[in-house]
Order: sequence, then C-alpha cells, then structure tokens
Amino acid sequence: MMTRIIKNTLFAIALLTGATSCEDFLKEKVYTEYDPSAFLKDKSGLDALLTGAYARSRIIAYDSRNYTFLFNEFNTDVSWETGGGLEAQAVPFIQFNWPVNETLLNSFWVKMYQAIASANSVLDVASDLQGVDPATVDFARAEARFIRASSYYFLLNLFGPTPIIEIPRNAAPEEIERIGKETPRPANDVFVNYLIADLEFAADKLPVAEEPIGRASKGAALGVLTKLYLHEKNWQKVAETAQKVIDLNYYSLYADYPAMFSVQGEANKEYIYRAPCIAQSGYQNNYMPHAFPPNYPIQSNWVNFGAQFRTYTSFYKTFEGGDLRRKLLVTNYTDLSGKQVELLQDATGKALDNVRSFKYVPDPQAVGENNGNDIVYVRYADILLSLAEALNEIDGPTQKALDLVNQVRKRAAATELKLADFTGKAALRDFLLAERGREFYSEGLRREDLIRHEKFISGGKARGWNAQPHQVLYPIPQQQRDANKNLEQNPGYQ
Repeated sequence: MMTRIIKNTLFAIALLTGATSCEDFLKEKVYTEYDPSAFLKDKSGLDALLTGAYARSRIIAYDSRNYTFLFNEFNTDVSWETGGGLEAQAVPFIQFNWPVNETLLNSFWVKMYQAIASANSVLDVASDLQGVDPATVDFARAEARFIRASSYYFLLNLFGPTPIIEIPRNAAPEEIERIGKETPRPANDVFVNYLIADLEFAADKLPVAEEPIGRASKGAALGVLTKLYLHEKNWQKVAETAQKVIDLNYYSLYADYPAMFSVQGEANKEYIYRAPCIAQSGYQNNYMPHAFPPNYPIQSNWVNFGAQFRTYTSFYKTFEGGDLRRKLLVTNYTDLSGKQVELLQDATGKALDNVRSFKYVPDPQAVGENNGNDIVYVRYADILLSLAEALNEIDGPTQKALDLVNQVRKRAAATELKLADFTGKAALRDFLLAERGREFYSEGLRREDLIRHEKFISGGKARGWNAQPHQVLYPIPQQQRDANKNLEQNPGYQ
C-alpha cells in the first residue's frame, strides 16, 4: 500500500541514519518514524536522503528488464520472449492478456512510490536545514523534484495519472494513514501540470553537467519534460523544450553507434538521463544473459539464461543494408559444437523471428549476469527526433525537420532524406515512427511511440492477438485498489 510504503521508507531512513556503534545506537533517542526532520538537520543528513531517493528511483537489474521489455517492448513489433521461468510472466504481455492483479506491474508501482516518498522526505528536511547556503538547499530541492517528477512520469507512461501523494508537515500517523487510503487519481491536466512545475524548477536550479554520472542535471530535467510534452502531443511545447536542450550546446550524437552502449562507450555526451550500473548484484544491467542464443560461445565469466529475448525478422528487415544500427542485431552464429545457426530466416525464406539484439554490448568484466553497462532513459537522438516530429505536426515536412532526422541517419550511415521524398505530414509521420524503432530498439520506447501514433492496438491485432482499445494503459494494480477504495480503475478493466 502507498501508506505503508511512505511509513516504511521513512522508518528505514531512521534506522539507517543512526549512530555508528552498537553502544551508541542503544543510547540513541527514539524518534517518530513519520518525521525525518526531527533527526536530520544538516546537509549530511540531506545528502543521505538524496542518495536513498536516487537508489529507489533507479530502474536497473530486473526492474529494467520488466519495464523495458515486458511492459514496453514485448507487446510491440520489435521483440518477444520464450523460455525460462520468465515465459509465464512474459506471455500475457506479448498476447495482450495481462490481468488486473499482475504482480510485476504492482511491484513497479510500489518501487516508483518508494522513490516519490524518498523525494518528498528530502523536500521536507530541506525546509528545516539550518546554517546551509540557500543555493545549496535549492539544489537539493531541484534534485528531489526531478526524482519525484521522473518517477511520476514512468507511472504515467504505464497507468495514466496516479495519485499525487504529499504529506503535510507534522502530520500525525492517523493523517498519513488516511492520505494513503483516500487519495484519488487527479485529472490528467492536474497531474501533468504538477510534473511540469517540478521539472521546470529542476531545470532552473540544476547544473548543465551530469556530475557524477546519473545525477540530475538541467538537461535531464529538460529531457524528461520534452518526453512529457511528447506524451501529451503538445507539439509547440515539445519544439520549445527540445530546442532548449539543443541550445545548451552540451550534448551531441556519439560518433560510434554500436560502441555507445558498451561499458567503454559510457563517457559520451549523448546520454542525457541514465542509471549508472556496475557489475555487481543489485546495481547491474542484466540484459545480455537474456539475449544470448542457445549454446552461444560466451566468456567464462558470463552466463546465458534460459529466457530468450528474440527480435522479429520483419523488424530487422526495416533497416537498410549499410545501417550501422543493424550491426547490433545478430542473425547467425557458430555455436559451441561448431554448428552454424541461423536466426533470421530458414533456407526457404521463412521468418524465424529469432534475431538477437546485442545492443548492450556484453561487459568484458561482467560477473555472471551482472554487466556494468549504464542504462539510458533519455538520449540526445531522442531529443532530435522528438523535435523533428513536433515540427512536422506543426508545419508538415520542412527542411529543418529533415535536417534533424538526417543527423541521426548520417551517424548510422543510412541514406539521408530529401524533402521531395515526402508528399505530406502523414508520410513523414510514418517514416519517423519507423525511424524511432530503428534508433531506439531495446530501449523501452516502442510501446509509447506506437501509442502516440495510434498503431499500438492495431499492431497487436496484426500479430494475431485480441488487443483492445483500452489496453493503451495498463490496469491500476488491484492490490493498490484494495488498499485505497478511492483509486479509480482505468476504463475497460472494471
């Protein structure tokens, strides 16, 4: 339950910020679990809270697997899954048959509200800091509001507007309990405006540089804001905000697309918002063990899971032959026994739908499933293509829009576009959707792109599934509705 999340989060913070020895801990004054400001009065305490908020907001390891692939790609025209213990959970997403009490969706809801609760704790403590420079306090507030808004954005992408949880200062336990049990979902415009206010504040106060990697920045705030406006199809605001990112003159396309997603390519200026990963359990990127095909020759320090993440043959064929982005898609290999294995199509030309995406290039220093490749949420190519899409929706095909797309295609060694290639807005719109697929496969953006272009449900039907219009949103987890009777279900799931 959301109430329990908030209370448990603050209680955990209280336990973790105790004294440094057992003897001192036994002498520690007992504080209320609901009031972190009672024992966090200085910047060190604030930094500890921020560290916890960042940690809770990171979509990495199995959370990334679930969000990126089960929720946002396996129900699209890019990829699917069979095998291993994951198959039973993946099939309902592939076949548009997910239940209202789906456990992974509920777990993601809980995770994001833990991050939101932690961010709210930072804001609460920041109000009581003494002897700290106001600019430092504003910086912490900006980080917390970015964490809160980005967490709400991920929820919006899956469920639509979700309850905005804010705990009044000095609230009694009973009031906190009531807020968690009674807060309804807001109207869409109220929810979106709440996120806009957070992201605009963050963009105003945060520095341009991402220091250290994974920390909130001006570009990250503007990048998520661009994505929010794109989600809402507010084309003018998409154009304005994307241009602000470009005008920072800080980001650029990484020259070597295949290397960008490797551990060696992490020091790039294309990643705008990312989760830093290391080859350690709980902090890892564990995508590649799901992508290795059977009996693939892997290093002794790697592992190959039974779960098999497969890419559709038809998607692979949308690439031009010389497109460098296609290099990260494996269509055949020699297995451990020396057998040549085909993944694209058989000798008769029949699609095998078994291509493997090696986008997150295996980490040479991986430890079992634990790879250290950073996981990207927003990168500069997305800003360029989002601006191109907005300009097309505003004015139709223009040279400026094509120049933006051509920056991305030139980096990939793909044929550059000419204005004469497009007869109108619809033609460029369709091309942009296809181009976003080629650019962002295995990054968890395909579902939202198809929904925005109104092709998500029709695509599901074309693959033979009984996809219904209401499935552009996932159901509010029944576990949450049982805890909060005012939590209205999305249409079609009642």
